[in-house]
Amino acid sequence: MSNPIERKQMWKNALKNTLEQPKLDIEETLKYLDEYEIEKALREALESKKLKTKLEKRQRKLNKNFVWTPEKVEKLRDFNDKMWFRYKEAYDEVCRLKKEFDERIANGDKNYASYDIRTEFWYNYEDGLPEKEEKLWEDLCEESVFWGPEFAEMTGRPPLKSFEEAMIEDGHSWNEYPFNTPELDGISIHYFMHDIFNHNHTYSLEDLMKMKPENFSWQVNICLEHWGQSVR
Repeated sequence: MSNPIERKQMWKNALKNTLEQPKLDIEETLKYLDEYEIEKALREALESKKLKTKLEKRQRKLNKNFVWTPEKVEKLRDFNDKMWFRYKEAYDEVCRLKKEFDERIANGDKNYASYDIRTEFWYNYEDGLPEKEEKLWEDLCEESVFWGPEFAEMTGRPPLKSFEEAMIEDGHSWNEYPFNTPELDGISIHYFMHDIFNHNHTYSLEDLMKMKPENFSWQVNICLEHWGQSVR
């Protein structure tokens, strides 16, 4: 049996491979965990990956068999329009906070000298669903958190774009999978819809037909970076 140091390194390597994010530096976090905590994190990551694979297969199957009708096209049009404004809510809050923090910096407040503002969205499924359907929506929601508008100065991300640039990049719509169909010609799909129903590989077009824009929640996460200095 390998010694504790070798086992810890084994779990760390397995966790990194499972996360499939080679550029993500998790050394700083992992060095504070013992081998059992890392093993637990690995098992949770494996379970999440297994569930994500299952949901992605489900999404592909449902989208392949999805048939557009005039009623479904209108549902999509309405959903697309309303999600534009849900994203705008978060964008406006990021802009408000950025303006406030920049004013504090200009007035000499060093606490805000280096900051990140990030937002994230998630969907809240309806109460009172049958048990099996509720479990499905619980899994979908758990595996589906979407990054919203952000100003990430500390991590060197690009400057905050204008709202229109963020939603319709380079003036073109995001009518890509699963919205690349003649039935949707004339509807300009924005980036947030593309993110929800393409990038995340969870929600299907059938799910979209049951979802409500008002059931999306979002939150702001603020990080202020302070370099080491004297406490006096």
